[in-house]
Amino acid sequence: MAKLRKVEDDVLIERLSKKFKDVGFEGASMSMLSSAAGLTKSSLYHRFPNGKEQIAEEVLKHTRHFLDDEVFPILNGSLPPAEKMDLFASSMSKIYLNGAESCLLNMLSPPRNETNSCGNAIAETFRQLLEGLANVAKESGATADSAQIRAEQVLVELQGALVVARGISDLAIFKRMLHRLPNIILQDPKSE
Repeated sequence: MAKLRKVEDDVLIERLSKKFKDVGFEGASMSMLSSAAGLTKSSLYHRFPNGKEQIAEEVLKHTRHFLDDEVFPILNGSLPPAEKMDLFASSMSKIYLNGAESCLLNMLSPPRNETNSCGNAIAETFRQLLEGLANVAKESGATADSAQIRAEQVLVELQGALVVARGISDLAIFKRMLHRLPNIILQDPKSE
């Protein structure tokens, strides 16, 4: 007979993800994570024998599944660029709860010049986002160089708005940025 789990996997990953978004990888202790999960530390170690690193990897995998299912198909699909960007902005609103949550990719990133178990996966995710956004910009008429700059600007605006909105507790900053995002990618090449 299978042992009944006290907390279902999806619920557990969401709870752990939220804690990492709140305090980051370095700030999250196993005590904090077990409390957030609603499990004892021993139960948490039973589910994740390699501790915090394994938990972070699983949380990142969950986020990556969301991006693979909901975001990358939009950027790489056949819709017109304007529709892609509207859907992308909508997905970013969903994943960041309208700016109320921090970016997990940022919060799990290792300190500069250091590595952790998630560093390579985070870098690859950012590269894939840049590539997808640059491709949408090219579809809208941008040169390759301009498309790269536009894609970078989207991620800079997105990450910056999350930080500033959190820093001064004003989610309207994030919402205004989402409204600007499509225009960064879709701007008329003549205006550059």
